[in-house]
Amino acid sequence: MADRQREAADAGPQTLWFSPPDGDHRPRRALTRERVVAEALAIIGAGGVDALGMRALAARLGVVPGALYRHVRSKEQLCDLVVDGVLAEVDCRPGRSPGWAGQVKVLAGRLRAVLESHPGIAGLLKTRDPLGPHSLALAEAFLAPLQQAGLPARQTALAFSLIYDYTLGFALSSPTSVNEQRVQDTVTRNKLHAFLRSLPPDRFPTLVAFGEHVWLNNRDERFSAGLDTLVAGLDTAQRPRRRRSESARQS
Repeated sequence: MADRQREAADAGPQTLWFSPPDGDHRPRRALTRERVVAEALAIIGAGGVDALGMRALAARLGVVPGALYRHVRSKEQLCDLVVDGVLAEVDCRPGRSPGWAGQVKVLAGRLRAVLESHPGIAGLLKTRDPLGPHSLALAEAFLAPLQQAGLPARQTALAFSLIYDYTLGFALSSPTSVNEQRVQDTVTRNKLHAFLRSLPPDRFPTLVAFGEHVWLNNRDERFSAGLDTLVAGLDTAQRPRRRRSESARQS
């Protein structure tokens, strides 16, 4: 009898309920900077950057807003931490593609893939200039092969900005946007092509002729074509300098 009484006392009053009520006895997850950043990223992914507010984040975490400031100084610092955490997912190791151009293309493709897997982050990157460890590592990974191209320092930096901005801009046109969804759906795309062909040819002759070739489900092809054009332009700009260097060595 005494043993049963001790067991009941150890079990506590919670065992007397068929459907136990919620209580404060359950252990709460510790609030850490990692949790704060992860939940902020989840809010951005679900509702965009504008949905992220310190009060909304605190409510999601089940804490008072003041508790967040023990882990981040401000919303601005929180955004930088979110961005740097996402960029940490980009594989910055040199690709197997030979030459500087191939390495730049591989890295840009990796960056695009990561940004498209985190809706809203490309837009956040366009409004901030993060200088965290992973954003610095990404810049280094881009600049190293561009330096191998032999461009002067200023043109190397400009080339990095062009390729980086192009990749961010492309990721901003999310695969889930209305335009992308329209061309990905075969039925809708065919209706759009029929509509373009039905336009008055005297007013829209080029749209009638080429419209169905513009609105295609070719997102990867579009990204590669734009990147190839950028890199080819950089290579062309470098050729006169390369020829002068070769002439100087021969003379």
